[in-house]
Amino acid sequence: MSKKSDSRGISLPILLRQMLCNRWVSLIPAVLFLLSLNVHAANDPNPQNQTIREVKGTVRDANGNGLPGANVVVKGTSIGTISASDGTYVLSDIPNDAVLVFSFIGMITQEEVVGDRTTIDVVLVEDRIGLEEVVAIGYGTQQKSQLSGSVTNLTEEDFNVGLMNNAADMLKGKVAGLVVTMEDGDITRDKTIRLRGVSSLTGSSSPFVVIDGVPGMDINSVAPQDIESISVLKDASASAIYGSRSASGVIMITTKKGRAGHTSVNYDGYATVDVVSNKPELLTAEQWRQYTAEKGWNVTSLDKGGNTDWFDEIMRKGYSQNHALSVSGGTEKGSYRGSLNYLGRQGIMKDNWINRYNALFTISQKAIKDKLLLSFTGGYSQSDYSQANASNSALAYQMIPVYPVRNEDGSLFQVSQNGVGNPVQNLEQNSDLYKSSQLFTNLKADLELFRGFTLGTNLFKQREALDHSLYNAINSPEGRGDNGFAYRGNEVWDKALLEVTAKYSREIGNNKFSLLGGYSWEENVWQSESAQNRGFLFDDFGYNNLGAGENLLSSDVYSSKSMTRLISFFGRLNYTMLNRYILTATVRRDGSSKFGDNNKWGTFPSASVAWRISEEPFMSNVGFVKDLKLRASYGIVGNQDGIAPYRSIALYGRSDEYWDNGRWNNSYRYSQNDNPNLQWEETASLNFGVDYYLLDDRLYGSVDYYSRQTRNLLYVYSVPVPPYLYPTILANVGDMSNKGIEAVINGEIIRKNDFRWTISVNIAHNKNLITRLSNDLYTTSSIPTGDIDLAGTTGLTSSIIEVGQEVGTFFGWRCLGLDENGKFIIDDIEPDGRINNLDRTYIGHPLPVLTYGISNTISYRGIDFNFFLNGVYGNDVLNNPRLAYSNTTWLPGINVLQDALTNGIKDSPTYSSYFIEDGSFLRLDNASLGYNFNFQNSLGINSCKLYFTVQNLFIITKYTGLDPEVNMSGLSPGVEETYYIPKARSFTLGLNVSF
Repeated sequence: MSKKSDSRGISLPILLRQMLCNRWVSLIPAVLFLLSLNVHAANDPNPQNQTIREVKGTVRDANGNGLPGANVVVKGTSIGTISASDGTYVLSDIPNDAVLVFSFIGMITQEEVVGDRTTIDVVLVEDRIGLEEVVAIGYGTQQKSQLSGSVTNLTEEDFNVGLMNNAADMLKGKVAGLVVTMEDGDITRDKTIRLRGVSSLTGSSSPFVVIDGVPGMDINSVAPQDIESISVLKDASASAIYGSRSASGVIMITTKKGRAGHTSVNYDGYATVDVVSNKPELLTAEQWRQYTAEKGWNVTSLDKGGNTDWFDEIMRKGYSQNHALSVSGGTEKGSYRGSLNYLGRQGIMKDNWINRYNALFTISQKAIKDKLLLSFTGGYSQSDYSQANASNSALAYQMIPVYPVRNEDGSLFQVSQNGVGNPVQNLEQNSDLYKSSQLFTNLKADLELFRGFTLGTNLFKQREALDHSLYNAINSPEGRGDNGFAYRGNEVWDKALLEVTAKYSREIGNNKFSLLGGYSWEENVWQSESAQNRGFLFDDFGYNNLGAGENLLSSDVYSSKSMTRLISFFGRLNYTMLNRYILTATVRRDGSSKFGDNNKWGTFPSASVAWRISEEPFMSNVGFVKDLKLRASYGIVGNQDGIAPYRSIALYGRSDEYWDNGRWNNSYRYSQNDNPNLQWEETASLNFGVDYYLLDDRLYGSVDYYSRQTRNLLYVYSVPVPPYLYPTILANVGDMSNKGIEAVINGEIIRKNDFRWTISVNIAHNKNLITRLSNDLYTTSSIPTGDIDLAGTTGLTSSIIEVGQEVGTFFGWRCLGLDENGKFIIDDIEPDGRINNLDRTYIGHPLPVLTYGISNTISYRGIDFNFFLNGVYGNDVLNNPRLAYSNTTWLPGINVLQDALTNGIKDSPTYSSYFIEDGSFLRLDNASLGYNFNFQNSLGINSCKLYFTVQNLFIITKYTGLDPEVNMSGLSPGVEETYYIPKARSFTLGLNVSF
């Protein structure tokens, strides 16, 4: 037991825990508690206090919900009561000078002087740093104070608010070392998520997602309004329980469940307006005409009398709405919750939109004298959406402003120039529609065979489908080359999961331990088919009659099917001695059908220890320290995402046709080398950390140092033919390291009964380095990446993967400035008087030195104000639009940036350090003002909150492009493309009502 007492209440800990888990307080504990109060009152040594009035009120949480089972006690006495199911309370015979103490498990205790008041309403704020907070850790939960690994847990109060597509939006900037990047303004595109750096060359570097204990789910499977908490498992000790899929960390999402008590109905809705935050500054029609006149050019064939801002023509204000309705409740024996969610969202690009429906239902029931707990979850999601056509952005850059959108007769203006076209014609005549659906069910059973020993079974089944329909009209810029193009495709993904676990927990004296053992079987089956055609006589059929096309090729019809299986055994030991010495040991053994014959099974062990120094006797007199814990961990985890099904075996594929016996026949040839040694990528992770809670919980946080060494990196290597039968092979060769430090500082600047101001700062530094790319069998000196689409060039790349450099290091010519004629001065590194590839060198680093987030929460009575800033420091960005359009050589037929008229460049576009810019920025990402109405349960309303949120309000940066927050995925991060889709600034008005 801890030596420190709990000052947040006076009731028995068992009763308080029961009240936390059961919003409807049962009669028996309540009666016992009240009887105990009367007994103490009868023995009060100060009976002379005179009572004068009745005091009543309501105890609510930060969201305005009534808190049942909250303690309301007269300070210094045992006079008190427990709040009712709606949070109301009544106390009789209370003196003027009395101080009421309000407490609830998980909340910060609050005191109120009675004075002349007869009604006292209070709002209890969650104790965000509660050491008894329960955290999801994978196949179980653990108290925060007992964690020995690096884990960050966020609850609903910590999430970002406003327009949220999925859990990634809610996490952005909230977790040290977790970088969530919005690559551009396409609202249907998933965010890039990176935890502690890049961890693979071919596989995914995104964290593994677990939802309600089901591994490998899509982060879009549940609506944001259904999420209760998110745990981020950072180090190998925390994530090794997921073995060969956890090298990039684990994100564990827990959805909301029903609670014992009265039925609760909740509505959460908002409306949002998106406006363009920034767009390219291209020449206007007036500037174009003035410049061409100054040059004396004859442009009568080009000037069609237009005055067009082409980006304005393809963009709009986006209007969005979200409506979420949930019903929940339960008894001591069971609970339920059902929810429906609708999101209708328009992007600022006219062809970018999404309509999404989510449904989630959970029910749990106890049986067999509460020894058996049955839980069922069913979920369904359906989305219809259209991605933004990035080529329209490229066309908007190129089309000169004197072209009109339409001819005088109302028809769309067309350009015969290759590579240039009217983007409005693409918008109005072409279509690109996606339809996706997902249905999943999950049945869990936990049976307590005897005290402390529980057997569990988890059955999960999921089907996900995607339909894609595309048509490019005959005369549109995208379809005219094919005389119309149509495509239909369909994909289906089936997932089945069976897991069996056994858990045993026991406490012997001052020693606590728990054991976990489990078996997991998972199968994933993918199948797809597609067909396409071209050469249509008219556009009327669109993509609904592929047979109407007249130019079907042999490769236009395609189908496939693949399957993978993963079988695993896992175990974990948690041990605590004297509440201050903590040990966790984990091991998982994975067998995957993806691996080669010589490496079918992999073992992933980890161990961590922690020392709660604050629980030592010599710390008993150090009053300003509530908790101080040192942590250390080491483990090995894996990544198999870089291995597609059947990559370890030899494959044959269709080749050329040959003539035989009066007809053409298909031939087949070797299409993939076998590799029996193919295996997972392996990351060895070392972590040291410290958690601290100081100054009566007003200052708390953590500091972590980590070193992650990844070996057996997967990459496709060139091999000689013969002896190989195919010129490339997927092999495990390279090594990579990520080292860094993370710090989190949380502080309560002001803590008063009706006014609070808290601030949270997280900052992280990561250094990525490639340490090996070759071995005795497979070699490469470097890997060029990042194709640059620049007219007049072929094979030009922006970045390089090379030993001694970080992933995606910019590699090109170093520019020393401009000469007197406006030509680029390129550094002749090989002093031979010529500028060629031998003169290319390292010219920039796209990965940031620091990432950080700053959150502020200010609350005053019913008003709360939150704002959140995030940023990066020390990274470079390639400004591709400036490279392509910041010179006048394209005029008059192609438009350019306004900067081209003043920057002095008189040279053809040349990729060099001249266009590598500082990408550091600070963004006010989210600001929200809310008001909680106090209806005192009138009209059946328990709580009501109205809020207004602004997202992406401003950004501070030296970067001259549209936005320094660009694509950070793949092997060529940090590039703003010429087809970049501008981002939006969002204004949201929302309402949350609970009945």
